[in-house]
Amino acid sequence: MGTKNFFDNLNPKSALIVGVVSGVLVLCTIGFIVMLGMFLSEKTIASQDGGVITAAEVKDFGLPKTEKPTIELFIMTHCPYGLQMQKAYLPAYDLLKDKADMQIKFVYYAMHGLPEVQEETRQYCIQKEQTDKYFAYADCFSKTGDTETCLTATGVDEAKMTACYNKTDEDYGVIASYEDKTSWLSGRYPLYPVHNADNEKYGVQGSPTLIINGEKASVDRSPEMFKQAVCSSFINPPEECNTVLSSAPASAGFGAGAGTDTNASCE
Repeated sequence: MGTKNFFDNLNPKSALIVGVVSGVLVLCTIGFIVMLGMFLSEKTIASQDGGVITAAEVKDFGLPKTEKPTIELFIMTHCPYGLQMQKAYLPAYDLLKDKADMQIKFVYYAMHGLPEVQEETRQYCIQKEQTDKYFAYADCFSKTGDTETCLTATGVDEAKMTACYNKTDEDYGVIASYEDKTSWLSGRYPLYPVHNADNEKYGVQGSPTLIINGEKASVDRSPEMFKQAVCSSFINPPEECNTVLSSAPASAGFGAGAGTDTNASCE
């Protein structure tokens, strides 16, 4: 007599129970495999600050999308909240500067005296003519507020910068506007005319003001959230968007480290 199947040794009731249990185990296994596949197919990225982010967690900012987004951050160089946003911007800029058109621009008036007016023209020139030095210089200045040390440490060509500084002052009448107190905003703040047209175009009122693809954007002041805002404005986000930056809000004012997220501005 041939070998009997396992089920042949069972009475009908036992066979039914074993069959049901086996079916449940098969379904559970299939369900687990499907769920595991879904989990693995969802983009999971290790974070630079020790965390993990999935594609599903990336925020949708509702911004217009373009092939190459335009990012314009208007600040005052000595405004604590402008510095806070600039420190959130810089890591995203360093990551995406070759994929998006990203620029720091300056509010049409200054609230922090002649040093701010002069620094804005310096940064305008470094960004314009020595772009490869801009990230390092702005990162240094936003943390220390020490112009001379940062110029030396980051290898800025000071002769080239000075020539640009003088031409910019001549072209836009920067120092002339500072010295003409009758032109000051509300009689208190000197005008800074370099980006006047863009200030008027977007209705910029204070520091910081962020414009992405022509629209004002409200973004938490951490490098990761700034990066996500930029990445959400691509039609096809580049692979650099998979890099996760720090989710800690930048500190307000000069200095390194994290601070508190705030919507405060200089205006």
